Amino acid sequence: MVSCNAFFAQLGAYDVGAEPLWTTANLMGILSATPNTADQLRKSLPQSSYGQGQVLATPFQMARVAATVANGGTMPEGRWVTDETNARNTAPQTVLSADLAATLGKFMREVVTQGTGRKAGSTSVPMAGKTGTAELADAPSHAWFIGFAPYGTGTRKIAVSVLVENGVYGATNAAPAAAEIVNAAAKLGLVQ
Repeated sequence: MVSCNAFFAQLGAYDVGAEPLWTTANLMGILSATPNTADQLRKSLPQSSYGQGQVLATPFQMARVAATVANGGTMPEGRWVTDETNARNTAPQTVLSADLAATLGKFMREVVTQGTGRKAGSTSVPMAGKTGTAELADAPSHAWFIGFAPYGTGTRKIAVSVLVENGVYGATNAAPAAAEIVNAAAKLGLVQ
């Protein structure tokens, strides 16, 4: 809820471990090390556990992370083109149990209602999300926010991922942009 790097560093290093983190990242298409091996990930495990280190992810991949939580732990494949010309039509893959996805979704909702993502709380439908800050060596950090709406029951949901290059903090720059996207989607009837 308050985006504590130290908590996630300890969780990754002491409870999760390099192999499961690497396997899950690969399943979601996220590079967690260079070269992309569990042994290489182990060298920066605390930092990689909170998304720093050698982790490389695109906004599209992070939207799939949010969509996986929203979808009860089942990861949709994700496609840029959704008509019959796109041959990528494989079934969604289970990444988390439904119970774990529900718990994670609850925590993501608390990020928006009480935590670092409160600036995403001004949506017309309940939203859940997570802020992030990607540090750069010689420039201001990138601001991230991923999320989904509506939180809870809904027949139509949307997953969002906002990256503001050099936007410094996800809480101040990316979260409000995500709220605008969700409000626009609700206005268009894309979420219910």
